[in-house]
Amino acid sequence: MLSGLLKSDIAIEVNISIMRAFVAMRQYLLNSTPSPLLKELKDRIEALEDITEENEEKFDEIYLALAQLAQKNKQNNKPRNPIGFVKPQ
Repeated sequence: MLSGLLKSDIAIEVNISIMRAFVAMRQYLLNSTPSPLLKELKDRIEALEDITEENEEKFDEIYLALAQLAQKNKQNNKPRNPIGFVKPQ
């Protein structure tokens, strides 16, 4: 959030304005009659929430590759020379 980073009065006001705008948009969408826009938004959200079997398999492959890399890094963990002007003994 902007106000968390900048910690100024203006940043806090802008952040509050942004939150109010999102709340107003949500209220407008919920209170309006069913429109094609609302249906399209719902359809897109549902499509994003669907996790297909193919995507699940891809995630499994990624997790397996990450686990193998982590194991390889543990095995190759050799002592290193310190960085700087002091030579190791």
